[in-house]
Amino acid sequence: MIPFPSSSEYASFYANYIRLIGEYIAKNEVENIVEILSVQGEETKKTFSKFSEQESLFRYEKEKWSIKELLGHMIDTEQIMSYRALSFYRGEKQSLAGFNENEYVREAHFDTIPFSDLLERYEIVRKSSVALFKSFDAAQTARIGEANHNEMSVRALVYMIAGHEIHHLQILEERYKA
Repeated sequence: MIPFPSSSEYASFYANYIRLIGEYIAKNEVENIVEILSVQGEETKKTFSKFSEQESLFRYEKEKWSIKELLGHMIDTEQIMSYRALSFYRGEKQSLAGFNENEYVREAHFDTIPFSDLLERYEIVRKSSVALFKSFDAAQTARIGEANHNEMSVRALVYMIAGHEIHHLQILEERYKA
């Protein structure tokens, strides 16, 4: 089991994501983050599957992301954070680059990809992350690496993935009326 990270293991801008997963754990009385990611993946796929191809193009404001872009952003972020977790777990000493989520979404052209393909990609990425994190030794998840000029632990990245998803599902519910 991967322990919950302390606040010294991540940059302050990740605090909300970590807080959200902490609240989820307390509310659901479950502590295994890998199990949470697995269950969360099923719930997220079910939530997004409610949208038709046409509905997935909806934006709650002109300059905001479409539902497709929101899902694409979640996929990109999980892949990047999983890569960072793997790198730090394996002892990477080089600082990893940051990324601009708005540029990534713009360059991905998610609105041109069939929504069913994005849902399938989400499922594959989540299953891959879960399989990777299952292989991690709990003690080694305390390893620290640097990305975007910020130090963070492997376990903070794992918890951040789940908290980031909760954050965007809340936005989906509040602003997209999912």
